[in-house]
Amino acid sequence: MSKRSFKTSYSEQQQKKVQTSSNTFRVESNVKYEGSFPIYKQPQELTCYSIDHKRHVWFDDREMKYYYPPAGKDLNFGFDRFIQRDESVPEHIDTLLDALTQLNTNTDQKSTADIITWRGIMTKILCTPFSRKDPWELRATKYNGTIYIEEQSLKNKDDETDRMKLMSYWGYRFETLSTVSQPPHLVKKEELITREGESANTNVQYCIVVKTRLGNNSIIMGAEVDCCRGNARKSV
Repeated sequence: MSKRSFKTSYSEQQQKKVQTSSNTFRVESNVKYEGSFPIYKQPQELTCYSIDHKRHVWFDDREMKYYYPPAGKDLNFGFDRFIQRDESVPEHIDTLLDALTQLNTNTDQKSTADIITWRGIMTKILCTPFSRKDPWELRATKYNGTIYIEEQSLKNKDDETDRMKLMSYWGYRFETLSTVSQPPHLVKKEELITREGESANTNVQYCIVVKTRLGNNSIIMGAEVDCCRGNARKSV
């Protein structure tokens, strides 16, 4: 279990010592990006970790879910009990770095890369020429030859209407109706009945850490995984 506290922050004096610079990313015409795509290597899983309902980090797959055909049709059900992660608490890329530290400390595998970030951030960057109206702001820190990238949130939850919040909940509710905590062949009828009455809790996550290569750049990415298919649980 990780002992890192998400609420730990720099003091004002420490913050003043941090030198930062801001740069904008100019998006050219799509014609500018035509040409051969760089070689993208098949990602290889390095490790995994789980985050429970209290946002405690565990370096195992206890929160991994399995796909099971959904039951129930009411995506509005349980919205009044919806538990959403407090995104005002800055978690940065702490859990990803904790998982890599755990891997490098307890195994012979010493994993490093040119870039360490979240999969979603790489998606934002690569989709930018085709999503020009979706703003993003990133923080990048270079340390010992590795660039660590995290996102600066631009979305203000206070601007969301009740309808928008409900529509966001539908996706989480569908995930609840489509997953189980045991391999499909071990699922009992009681669990299937229980999941129909469950709401959603976005504090709970299962994440994997993979390594890949894009052109000449090695990349380690963390990514949340909603579920796996089949009966086999991969042990890492």
